[in-house]
Amino acid sequence: MSKHKKYFVIILLFFVIYCFFLSWSFLFQNVDDAYISYRYGKNLMEGKGLVYNQGEYVEGYTNFLWTIITAPFTTIKNVDVSIFSSSIGLILSMINILLITLISKQFNGNLTKYIKYLILIPPLFLALDDSIAFWAIGGMEFPMYTMFILGIIYNYFKLNEGKKHLYFLIMFLMLCTLTRPEGNMIFVITLTHMLLFRKNINGFRSIFISLIVSYLIFFAVYYGFKFLFYGQMIPNTFYAKGVTDLKMNFLLGTKYLALCIGTRLYIFIFILFIPFKKAFKDQKLSYLIAFSIIYIAYLIAVGGDWMIANRFFVPILPMLYILSAIGFINVIIKLKEYFNDEQKALKYANILASVLAILLFVLTLSLLEYKQLIIRDSNAKYEMQWSMFGKWLKMNVDPKTVIAVGPAGKIPYYSELYTIDMWGLNNDYIAKTNSKRLQAGHKKFDIDYVLSLNPEFIIGYAGFTDADISSRYEKFNAPDEKYKCDDVVFRLKEEYRKSLP
Repeated sequence: MSKHKKYFVIILLFFVIYCFFLSWSFLFQNVDDAYISYRYGKNLMEGKGLVYNQGEYVEGYTNFLWTIITAPFTTIKNVDVSIFSSSIGLILSMINILLITLISKQFNGNLTKYIKYLILIPPLFLALDDSIAFWAIGGMEFPMYTMFILGIIYNYFKLNEGKKHLYFLIMFLMLCTLTRPEGNMIFVITLTHMLLFRKNINGFRSIFISLIVSYLIFFAVYYGFKFLFYGQMIPNTFYAKGVTDLKMNFLLGTKYLALCIGTRLYIFIFILFIPFKKAFKDQKLSYLIAFSIIYIAYLIAVGGDWMIANRFFVPILPMLYILSAIGFINVIIKLKEYFNDEQKALKYANILASVLAILLFVLTLSLLEYKQLIIRDSNAKYEMQWSMFGKWLKMNVDPKTVIAVGPAGKIPYYSELYTIDMWGLNNDYIAKTNSKRLQAGHKKFDIDYVLSLNPEFIIGYAGFTDADISSRYEKFNAPDEKYKCDDVVFRLKEEYRKSLP
């Protein structure tokens, strides 16, 4: 085994151990949002359709393919779906570490002399990044979505090496869109870039037409299904998250980006050393730069994410680490010219790379998901108790009971009760009300509307305070300590429960 292969194996082994540590710290469970998709999947497997509540056709997820893939695992008794989704996410993340290496190799060109930095630094940074490791086991679609993006990039770069790469490119573009709606944006980026660099692509016209025709057929079928089933092509989450609130989103998105970039600025700063005048004339390098800029602009435009945990930033990290490695090599070249001594330049480069790697591991671990979600916010405990309270509801209340929730994943999933999502992701009415506060993903709520539906339980604060709750309700919790919810719970007083039809 070559030295580089041994190094790569060590990176993968470290990554697996890192993910296991984070999963253990999070009590071997997935984040609450993942269970929204699992609930859709469970209802599908039970013959109720791809719905949140039986009979209500609302698209409250943005990860169709992940929902379908994880759906069969919701039917397995005695083994939680989180075990399977975390395992799949870990495997896909390991594939991503391999893919980022293969893509990095495409940039050797005049950097061949320093190829070891290209093929070792990006996968190392990916494995050391707390956000990558956490979302590998978080139970959501991001490892798979990232894999499809990397598949698009790799096959686009190798289009001239055989027709199979065109077929793979088309396939990954479709899979990307099936996984998240941003896939449509990625298709447009790729198509536009291909048109601008058409002279670099053999048989451009045939490839271009094949790509457009194939994608349009796919688009018509996929979005035709969504329109026929849900009555609209745009997910309900688009409305619930207030994507059209551009001024509000710009403020939230800029703040989100500052946190994501800021904790890695000591690495991304090397991107500035890329010779951009030459870069924009290079097909591969210009694609990565354009892709990154447009995707980051998109994240700002939609307001980032409510969860201070970088999940929407995860798919763009591989590209930024490749660009940083290319910039790093340009710094080595400048050091070589400055010292007039290549060995001295390489010595400093090795020391600098080691320092950067240590900084990335220490700072992302101490400032991002592990510190914020697990240590500071005690999310693992909160989310475990959401699961337990959901199970208590399943065992102790009438199956026809109506509940209203802030945390819309685990409690509805385990209780299997009719659920009013108070943040509107899975509620068509709330989603289309006006935004009421400055928080990404949680701008819309309507407690008066919720109260008008007479839910027996109201769980979690969703834009309201105790004073807004009707006198018909009283605070409640499961009598058994094991099942107590760590979030606030209101329940209709017994006399009002009896009066309901």
